[in-house]
Amino acid sequence: MEPQEHVPPQPVSEVLDHLLATEQQITVGDVFGRVAGRGFGLLMILLGLPMLIPVLPPGASAIVGPIYMLLAFQLAVGFDRPWLPRWLRRRRLSPGTVEGLRRKGVPLVRRLERYSRPRFRVLNNPVMVRAAAVVVLFMGLILLSPAPFLNTLPAIAVMVIGAGLLRDDGLFLLGGSILGVIVLGIFVAAVGLLVVAFDGLVKALKRLIP
Repeated sequence: MEPQEHVPPQPVSEVLDHLLATEQQITVGDVFGRVAGRGFGLLMILLGLPMLIPVLPPGASAIVGPIYMLLAFQLAVGFDRPWLPRWLRRRRLSPGTVEGLRRKGVPLVRRLERYSRPRFRVLNNPVMVRAAAVVVLFMGLILLSPAPFLNTLPAIAVMVIGAGLLRDDGLFLLGGSILGVIVLGIFVAAVGLLVVAFDGLVKALKRLIP
């Protein structure tokens, strides 16, 4: 009996491009049903796209943040693929969203596939994945915060982690986690400075008021 050759899975960018180009009405469930068990990484990447826009759509971070937190919880407890609420799975993508995914989402996934590859798999283990999930959780919390100019960096960190999960790339997984820790440190430092400044303002007002 001849040994069977290992056939690599079709790149996600090709799967998405074909789906977006051929289907008339597409739901969120259609998109993630096509990528099987690779949905965590893909979802993290696609959700981060709006965060890269200089002027965010109103309320975008308040939507993306909780979904990132939901994904982080599922990763931490060991889900094989993301679970999405039925209302979200059945949600249809508008023509504008489909066009945006084709013009920006697919090329971005294609670039990530070009630069990432299965490597350093010793880093892509359950312990590291759960540690990355904690990072994603904190990035979701930061996106929920009212802190200005702190939408892009958390999204980039999660997208890099997503690329690591999508391509079984331990180097990307580690790099995204390190970037997330740096972003968390910046956020904590910024909050600390605000607290110190507010405390100084209160003391100054007390001195001015007899």
